[in-house]
Amino acid sequence: MKRFSMTVVIVFAAMLYCCAQIQVFPLTEQNVKIKKNSCIYYLPQTTLEIKMKVSKQTLTPGPYYKYAEKYLSIKNVPAVVSSDISIDDVQINKMQQPDPNACFMVVSDREANIVYNNKGIIVGYNCGNPSMSCSDMESHFTKEADFQTPLFTDYGVKRNFIGNTDTTYKVVEIDSVFQKIPIYNTVIVSKDEEMKAEEAANYIIKIRKRMFKILTGQFETDTPPSDIDLMISELKEMEKRYLELFIGKITKQTVEYVFYYTPQSDLVEERVPICYITSDDEVVSKKTESSEPVYLTLKNSNAAKEVSNFYGRQYDLKKKEKKMGLYYRIPSEVMLSVEFDDFTYYNGMTTVPQCGYLGHLPAEIFKNKNLKVEFDEKYGSIKGVFTK
Repeated sequence: MKRFSMTVVIVFAAMLYCCAQIQVFPLTEQNVKIKKNSCIYYLPQTTLEIKMKVSKQTLTPGPYYKYAEKYLSIKNVPAVVSSDISIDDVQINKMQQPDPNACFMVVSDREANIVYNNKGIIVGYNCGNPSMSCSDMESHFTKEADFQTPLFTDYGVKRNFIGNTDTTYKVVEIDSVFQKIPIYNTVIVSKDEEMKAEEAANYIIKIRKRMFKILTGQFETDTPPSDIDLMISELKEMEKRYLELFIGKITKQTVEYVFYYTPQSDLVEERVPICYITSDDEVVSKKTESSEPVYLTLKNSNAAKEVSNFYGRQYDLKKKEKKMGLYYRIPSEVMLSVEFDDFTYYNGMTTVPQCGYLGHLPAEIFKNKNLKVEFDEKYGSIKGVFTK
């Protein structure tokens, strides 16, 4: 009888050794202690990367705007700087990061074979090394225009200086006769603004005359030039540059802003400002008196609501606490929109794991030494459970 009891004990101990007993605890529990053969893993969370391309058009008055009507008969030219801002494009990408609120400790009677990616996110249990492709978040800020360079560089084709000649007279005695001898004194001075404006206006008129002659076939030779289109194009470009000295110049600056936002696990519906646009058409990160917010709106579709309710009822029916196996997620779909000044610039839907259901596998199934579990590293969901 004693021999039989000893045999039963040995067989039972051997069965326990062959069965990898595990238990999983959330690290948020206060009484969790590090034990032998314990390890820690994360489930992923999604961080939204919002890329917003903004264009700002600025109209700068020309240096000769005061003389536009006098020399070119152009009225109502701009006299002050004005600007206009527009959101050209909005894109939302997803970045996967370890969720600090979904960190777990695995306690096993022997070493647990858990596979991670390079950020500590679980990708498998008792599996080989699957492909790992989590992306890093990299802030970047790009400009496609630079307002530091001079806006107006071509002011005319003539010299900027003019010679002013002053005439004085000197009385000299020649053969007992007094005579007035003129003395000329030439001083080089810079042309005043109106003089420069008149020269620029005359040059515009000269360009227009040249274009008129080409368009009406008034050539110096009987054979017209072969590159008439190119000549007209170049003359129009010259006319444009000189006209800008009177009517002003429009410059465009395009800037790409990148913002990051991480939805919370208890998300139902949320509207958060990601930046502000001021009355001066500047994008700022903090609210000012004259700014309007650019909103990111999120709405949880509650795709995993029924699953969560079902498991919640099951836990309420159980009288004793069960051991927990590996935790996993059933992700939820979140509707996204980006709005500014009552206009929607982006509408879409994306999968956000932390807004779904957080569950766990039964600890009992891990007694099977052939058990394999594969996780989706982007969402923390279970891709497959294999027993062979």
